[in-house]
Amino acid sequence: MKIDWKALSTPDRMILGGAALAFVAGFLPWWGYSGPLAAYSASVNGWSAGFTAWAGTLLLVLAGVYLFMLRARVTLPAMPAGPAVLVAGVSAVGLLLVVIRWLTLPTVHAGLAGSIGAKYGIWIALVAGAVEVGAAVVALRASGEPLPWQQPQQT
Repeated sequence: MKIDWKALSTPDRMILGGAALAFVAGFLPWWGYSGPLAAYSASVNGWSAGFTAWAGTLLLVLAGVYLFMLRARVTLPAMPAGPAVLVAGVSAVGLLLVVIRWLTLPTVHAGLAGSIGAKYGIWIALVAGAVEVGAAVVALRASGEPLPWQQPQQT
């Protein structure tokens, strides 16, 4: 398995970078408690923040892994849609799940008692996912692949 990094397009690099950053963000704090003093705090990372958190992160990573395998010319089984459609679709669903996790996080601001809310890991995952989805859509449009609902019906 060998890949020519210089032959990758800018969207390919952005997708791979977004996937790598999403993977790292999964290990960072996504939400938690911050007390009035720095000694009082606790957090939960992305892999432990619930189904939408880990599944969304995993889908973002898998879209990048699939693209990497394509560019490395690994023989893959036939898929029901083209590769650019799959990368864009899987990364979009992954970002949607991360956004849902962000919107459903508990948030409490109790003044001197501290606060509970989103931490920097989820913000990094959201940015990485947005970059990955944006680049995947650009790559999809440039590929000219038909969308699944635009393909002719087989009888």
